[in-house]
Amino acid sequence: MTLDNSRLRSRAIMSDDCAALTLPALLQVEDESALLDYACADTGILLWPHLRTVFYRMALADFLYGAPLTGGSRTAVPLSRIAAYFIRAIWHNSVSHAMGRSAADVCLISSSVGHQIRQGRVFNRLSDHFAMQHTARSITIEEHFEWQWQQQRHNDRVLLHAPLQVANTIGSRLALRSRHRAIASELVAFVSERAENLLGWRPGPKREAALIDLAMRKLAGMPQQILSYDKILKKIQPKVILVLGASYGPASTLIVAARMRGIVTAEFQHGAIAPGHDGYNFAPTMRNSKQYQCSLPEHFLSYGAWWNGTINAPINMVAIGNPHRDQHLLRSTNGTECRRSVLLLSDGIDFDLYLQLAREITAPLAAQGLRVMIRPHPVERSAIKIKYGQCIDASIELDLRDDLYASLRNSYAVVSELSTGLFEAVGIAHKLFVWDTPKARFCFPTLPFDGFTSADTLIQLLQQDGAGELSAAQVEAFWATNWEANYREFLEANCGVTMSMESTHV
Repeated sequence: MTLDNSRLRSRAIMSDDCAALTLPALLQVEDESALLDYACADTGILLWPHLRTVFYRMALADFLYGAPLTGGSRTAVPLSRIAAYFIRAIWHNSVSHAMGRSAADVCLISSSVGHQIRQGRVFNRLSDHFAMQHTARSITIEEHFEWQWQQQRHNDRVLLHAPLQVANTIGSRLALRSRHRAIASELVAFVSERAENLLGWRPGPKREAALIDLAMRKLAGMPQQILSYDKILKKIQPKVILVLGASYGPASTLIVAARMRGIVTAEFQHGAIAPGHDGYNFAPTMRNSKQYQCSLPEHFLSYGAWWNGTINAPINMVAIGNPHRDQHLLRSTNGTECRRSVLLLSDGIDFDLYLQLAREITAPLAAQGLRVMIRPHPVERSAIKIKYGQCIDASIELDLRDDLYASLRNSYAVVSELSTGLFEAVGIAHKLFVWDTPKARFCFPTLPFDGFTSADTLIQLLQQDGAGELSAAQVEAFWATNWEANYREFLEANCGVTMSMESTHV
């Protein structure tokens, strides 16, 4: 079956049976113990975790999106900027280690996609709240986003991940042998055939070749990768690591290295999780496998109790709260803004769909005194700004601010399919609406908010009293209160780390 035929066949399934596609049906592909036999001979680390999300999102791209789900930045970066960042990162890390500034009880693995400018300095909204609870005893290893070097930070106990990642990438290519290709080819053929038998779909030759290339590099690099992670963990000597996206396969080598040292492993929630999220839900065979569980974190620090029941991962769920949201609510001057905006939150994949919706509702809503704005997803923000500037068609404004909460506080209503921002608007915006599409139903078979299927329906809902509004009890279920106390309690009860009551706020 060729790639094009595979996609045409998938499109036919999409038009006829899209509503019936569920994540449990997709996960049947991995509900097979033979997948546990594909592992690194030197480390015992499973190979499937490194492929599963990529594989499943190829299927979801064909069934639901009609576009690749890359998840990365859309902005081209000059090679000179990459080289400059890399050299500075090596120097920065070397100085930090030489000065003895890398030891810490708490080690956070984060991404610079969360960078925001506050008071003239960089603050990472994803991890700095946790890190700055006790800066002297915490350190952050930060992955780059668009290779932007940041000089002035609120939290200066930061190491850069890029040198380690580049060394591991080069090492994996040098270690490649024919046996790695053979194992990778066998695994990809196995899961592709299962997908074809169970779903009538397979990636197709071109994407299967890409999966084989990825799998053999991951397999060849595991021995060096686990040694390099062990080396950095030995320097830091943490009692716990808090990893962004730890349940995704690429983090499994780090998780295994930490577990080998007796370090507590945890993931902090960074976005929406759902019954249809492939990163946090597993087939019974994988979920019940002790071998597979070793590649997952032990704990998950969730936003609130509501989220704890949305996934089936074999992880201890702990409702902590959302520090970034809480801090913004404390600073909020709720009630003084002019709430006349209907904010559409793009998902980072189908921006044109949100643009079309905006064009359909702009004129009718303008007659009601409401303006329509589109907020691009962070991964597409730079590219959208370059393409359109600040405004589209002189009537639809783009919201390009770093601070989502400033946008939410000015919004009468917030609209999206799957954006985390829709949940963050709970308790802030007056009305919330989820676009009822096959993508939304795949993730949430029962929609968490009032849904709409057309522009006309959305316009009507915006005019209805009570539509799109939530009770105080619903807000509390989404967002646990007192995150600082919850975080300290987690560290003390599970990690043997006692934090002082002092913290640094920005």
